[in-house]
Amino acid sequence: MAYKLEEVSFSALLSLRSRVDPNRELFFCLNLALKQLSLEPLCIRNNTRLMIAADHTLIEWISGKGDCEITVFYIQGKPQCHVSVATWEQYLDRLCSQPQPLSLGNLLSTRSKLRSWTFSNKALSLACFDEAVKRFSMEPSSIKQDAQMLVECDGWVVKFISGQGVCEISVFFSKGVPEYNIQVKSEKFLERLQMGAVPLSLENLRKVRDGMEEGEIKSCFDLALSKFKQEPRCIQENAKMVVMGNEETLVLCSGKEENQITVISSEKGIHYQVSAQGWWELGARMLNKLW
Repeated sequence: MAYKLEEVSFSALLSLRSRVDPNRELFFCLNLALKQLSLEPLCIRNNTRLMIAADHTLIEWISGKGDCEITVFYIQGKPQCHVSVATWEQYLDRLCSQPQPLSLGNLLSTRSKLRSWTFSNKALSLACFDEAVKRFSMEPSSIKQDAQMLVECDGWVVKFISGQGVCEISVFFSKGVPEYNIQVKSEKFLERLQMGAVPLSLENLRKVRDGMEEGEIKSCFDLALSKFKQEPRCIQENAKMVVMGNEETLVLCSGKEENQITVISSEKGIHYQVSAQGWWELGARMLNKLW
């Protein structure tokens, strides 16, 4: 049996639900439809075809042209919902209308769905999503499970959140390049260093050093900073630096991490060593009188 009603509205759904036995499949589907509709942005609610299939009955509502579809059905003992949209603008409007769960898997899934729109409709810029995936994958679990992230996408901003969202991450374009910024407490910053999640740069070396108390590991960073600023750009922008002192190992990385920099504190003092990956890097260091 099929029924067709003219307009999608909360009042129509609530009115129908009030006349349905609370133990029927249709009652549970109506509950889910009301919840889903309340989450949708206006551009979806005002231009959608809502279909509910339950108890061998199909009920349909339409608003606007009905370009979007919300389908609610009962299967395997519970109601399910599927939403499809007609344009990438509608998809992004839905995506940005409320925070999405923050996880590496969901970032990858969202990027994949956005990429599918770029093939069929519009060349969306996903550079910020690429950077978000790359950098978030390197974060320690304590940050992944308790952070909020804002990611720019073609002028839109998508928000993701996990836990209480204590750590704040943003990925926006700066001078045409995606920039990943994170605000964390000092103890989380140390965890990020141990995981190699902090990018290697002069600015970050200064930040790390300035945030440390006097001691062996800070002395290592003093030397690292004074030596690293003399390195040619081909080393600075493509290296992995490992700093060892006070029984701690801290890691900073840049580029493809093809050049190795080691700063070690031992009984004989603090040593700074560079293993350059090719002749170009060796030649650049020689020109800088670092060899």
